[in-house]
Amino acid sequence: MVCQLEQLSSDKLGQIPHPHLGDFDYLRDPQQFAQDFKHNPEGLVGAKYLFKCSDGYTRIFVIKRVLYRAEGIIDQASVVVEVECVCTESDCQWHRDRQVMKISFSSRGRSSEDALIWEARSKAESTGDLWAFNHLPQIIDSITITYDETTAQGRLKTHPKENYKERVMRVTVLEELHPLSELEDPRDLAQVFYDVLQIHQWLYECAGILHRDLSIGNVMFRQKDGKIYGVLNDFDLSSRVQDMSNGSASDQRTGTRPFMSIDLLNPNWEGGHLYRHDIESLFYIMLCLACRYRRPNVPTPEPRAYSAWFSGTDQQVFDNKNSFLTDPHAKAPPIQPYFAGFKPWLERIYTKLHSGYKRRPTYSSGVSSQPGIQSAYDEDDEDPNFDWNTLNKRASYTTMRSIMSSFEGKSLKTRWASWNRDN
Repeated sequence: MVCQLEQLSSDKLGQIPHPHLGDFDYLRDPQQFAQDFKHNPEGLVGAKYLFKCSDGYTRIFVIKRVLYRAEGIIDQASVVVEVECVCTESDCQWHRDRQVMKISFSSRGRSSEDALIWEARSKAESTGDLWAFNHLPQIIDSITITYDETTAQGRLKTHPKENYKERVMRVTVLEELHPLSELEDPRDLAQVFYDVLQIHQWLYECAGILHRDLSIGNVMFRQKDGKIYGVLNDFDLSSRVQDMSNGSASDQRTGTRPFMSIDLLNPNWEGGHLYRHDIESLFYIMLCLACRYRRPNVPTPEPRAYSAWFSGTDQQVFDNKNSFLTDPHAKAPPIQPYFAGFKPWLERIYTKLHSGYKRRPTYSSGVSSQPGIQSAYDEDDEDPNFDWNTLNKRASYTTMRSIMSSFEGKSLKTRWASWNRDN
């Protein structure tokens, strides 16, 4: 293998000139892109590229700024940039609103983000759940680029015979959404979280999609007619529920470490990615925001709360979270005054998760014992029908909805008004 690598030219090894030099690039070589910009995406600013769109047009865009570079996930880090179309087509929709381009490197066999979002939007249209459109990302265009067989990555894939996951580069252009840091009213923030809870459940129940990577960067909002709508963004690590049942989509533990559930950080966990793991992630997002920020865009001084969750190894974060969530004498969260309205939410959700983890059975069909997870050995431990997916309904949508549907004594807007309570 080393000998073959030595025979490759510099361009085949993925070494390319800076995008400011020469003609426009075509985003055609994922290896060169990853090598040059994965760790320093700021070098992309000012670059111009040709984008061969699905409508037949070839458009030129310039990268204006780097918005985000993902860290702490299983797949290679995604890069999200703001782009501006500079093509001459008068009817080009890229001229109308702010757009972002996401460049990610995922397994070729994994369902693409654009495919899952299109499925969800088609389901919303066919079922009449039009409210869901306001809470899903809007994709403008997307292309998938494979590694050429003459590149180092392309040659490398021919050698491992088993368990090799070939990767592709996915380039997706989407409507630009707003981050939580732009919100000023705590009630608007609460509505965004309640919206995300609703669309997450609708995706799971109606569209058959589990998100699997709730993080503070993936909870966003859009403004429409002066109103704010929470949006669940970034479906790179999402899976179809039917695929997860046969194990094809649950062989890797996905998520962003500070917001991952205890189970998914536990090396002994064998139960796959469950619905409640996303609910637990939503709790950590709200907890970290309320305790690590004075306001949505103003961090608290160092040392900040739960810093170990952001800097530790999987084992360290697991140990820390396990202690936090199962210790009856755990220190109360340092909720900042701006977020005082979230205290009842966080206390009630904490109680549910604490109780669920403490009381779940030590063993369950297909699930090994969980070292490090305490158990109270009460009536739930003897329950052969214990619902692991929701910790016996403690982390169910019904439970969360009852907690999050009002804020500071006033009801929030329920978007999914036709939800069936018997589900």
